[in-house]
Amino acid sequence: MSSTIAIVALALSIPAMVGVFFFLRPVQAALVAALGAEMFLPERVSFKVPFMPLFDKHNLPYLCIFIACLLRCPARVTKLPKQRWIVVLALLLLAGGVATGLTNTDALVFGPNGQVFIPGLTLKDGCFMGIANFVETFLPLYLGYALCRKPEDFDQLLAGLAVAGLVYIPFAMVELRMSPQWHRWIYGYAQHEFLQTIRWGGYRPMVFMSHGLALARFFLAATCSLVLLARYRHVLVGLPVRFLAWIQFLVLVACKSTGAIVFALAGIPLLVLARPKRQLFVAALLAYTIVLYPVLRLSGIFPVARILEAVSSVQTDRADSLAVRFRNEDALLARARDRILFGWGEYDRNAVHDEEGEKTSVLDGHWIIRLSINGIVGFITAFAPLLIPVLWARRLLPTIAGDKDQRVVAGVAFLLTLLAMDLIPNGLYAYYPYFIAGALTRRLRDLRAEGLERKPVPEVA
Repeated sequence: MSSTIAIVALALSIPAMVGVFFFLRPVQAALVAALGAEMFLPERVSFKVPFMPLFDKHNLPYLCIFIACLLRCPARVTKLPKQRWIVVLALLLLAGGVATGLTNTDALVFGPNGQVFIPGLTLKDGCFMGIANFVETFLPLYLGYALCRKPEDFDQLLAGLAVAGLVYIPFAMVELRMSPQWHRWIYGYAQHEFLQTIRWGGYRPMVFMSHGLALARFFLAATCSLVLLARYRHVLVGLPVRFLAWIQFLVLVACKSTGAIVFALAGIPLLVLARPKRQLFVAALLAYTIVLYPVLRLSGIFPVARILEAVSSVQTDRADSLAVRFRNEDALLARARDRILFGWGEYDRNAVHDEEGEKTSVLDGHWIIRLSINGIVGFITAFAPLLIPVLWARRLLPTIAGDKDQRVVAGVAFLLTLLAMDLIPNGLYAYYPYFIAGALTRRLRDLRAEGLERKPVPEVA
């Protein structure tokens, strides 16, 4: 469901997102385009370009940013990255989609009378999947890498996330009091089921985002950015940064999303109190946990029962919800095992159906979505871009000179790990985590080059 005003808003955003590059610096313009689209453009409306995937508020900004860069600063986006893994990622995204299409040419029939018929995939379907994954994963990663070229660009990234969160606070406060209504007021329809907005005796705001969980993750990124800025910057938008960080944290808690609150309560003290080395040690542990999670779930080693027991002792309703998620994952994993390398593809081919042909599974976590649709290759291409910079940051930390650079790199890497962890129980919703990952990769590359320049050249006897 959509409305005329929603379609017009999405269409008018294209010249706006391109035009902003002629008034602001590239990094600032990219943040305004990408974050502004997430914050204010309508959900559930898109348009089709021939031989391309559907474009909506989530992926359209990065295409506009790329086009604007070609017009405004072409030298930044016309060179291949020096990090080979980024190029390999691009090839895997495209080839993985094609391979999924080629290995799923069989039609699927469900129900006693074959009333549910899902046709097999074609090479064209595989190409579309590859291009869609490329646009959603590689493009924001590459743009973050290409645009954040200087230390001040990296600082602007944190400041942009922080300011965006602060701008969104009044909108969230209205919905905390009056229920999620902004999207209906402006665009004429609700973007999600209303029952899912009721939490803890109140409302969970969405504003213009796809779900309350998406808003909570956005506020988590903004809160962590403010905490990092507070280490070396005293004022933002004319107010003390520490005060703003407290305000943003309190609003995050008020959004009533358990996962984001837990990540904030566990992560913010580490950002404030721990040294960069310890932050990156914890970030690396979390990164390895994310990588091993599918293996642990497939093997049955993951302590599901203990986790449910621990959560039940705190909040019974949340434990019940988590139990449903685990059962759903078990069913999807059982199906994913049959085509573990390249997955089942889209169009509900990856879903679980009962004897009557009714779909019984729900795709929640991004990891199980990518694993079931594109197999192990899909999981790797979804999470490797987020986790490789984290592990690289830990390895390079001893070579980074300057306390500020160490703290910022470690803090952003830790934030990136929290965002990746949130993709285990929840969907992706938006692609800015990949933009952050690209920016961190570029900053690490430059810091590594600076470290090599500082090494003394051995004298020739």
